[in-house]
Amino acid sequence: MSQTRPFYADHADAYDLLVTDPVEPWVTTVHERLVAHAWPSALVLDAGCGTGRHAAALAAEGHRVDLADASAQLLAQAAARNSAGRALHVDLCTFATDTSYQAVMCRGVLNDMTTDTERDAVLHALADSLTSGGLLFLDVRDTEGSRRRADGIPRHRTVDLGAHGVLHFTNTVTWRAERLHVLEESEVQRRGARPEHRVFEFAMRPWSAQELHDRLGEAGFSDVDIQPGVGRATDDRLFVTARRG
Repeated sequence: MSQTRPFYADHADAYDLLVTDPVEPWVTTVHERLVAHAWPSALVLDAGCGTGRHAAALAAEGHRVDLADASAQLLAQAAARNSAGRALHVDLCTFATDTSYQAVMCRGVLNDMTTDTERDAVLHALADSLTSGGLLFLDVRDTEGSRRRADGIPRHRTVDLGAHGVLHFTNTVTWRAERLHVLEESEVQRRGARPEHRVFEFAMRPWSAQELHDRLGEAGFSDVDIQPGVGRATDDRLFVTARRG
């Protein structure tokens, strides 16, 4: 989906205009936990880095951050922001690295893993990329919070893309069979051209606290800590910390 979803591919240049949650609360929380773990300058992998805003802010705190994403378009923006880190174009369910990271952060991506097989695969891959005692930081959708917010009401945004025109973006979310079902509609208006209209439908699978404990434990993580989302404007996210080993 990272390669086919228009939000990540065709409209990657509008990503930061549509996703405007501040990076500072998340980065500050991660930085403080790394410092408390005696890693004031940790080697970190941003798994599912998007446009690299969080990676850049964490690097500004003194950490060394590598980038990984399945969307080539988003990864290119992240690499431009974070020239000191490696940029890895990978599928997080199957990737392997020769680097042992002291921390991995992964925001939002795990909701796109809708099967048990995918969920176990990505958590094992993240565990394998960490050194013993390394920390995993997750932002995932909470099942109950997501169910409450899936009200079927279309939400519209319009962003100015400058020379690339104007993007009208509509997002409608419903809840069926324990999944968030998302309908995204986009229309780009360029001067002197016909509007370009795209429709994309997909499902996301949020996480319960029990599933997080169970799957993280099976993947080799311990000390699982689950808190309300950090730096989010809504109450449907969880901030999760776990230690490998």
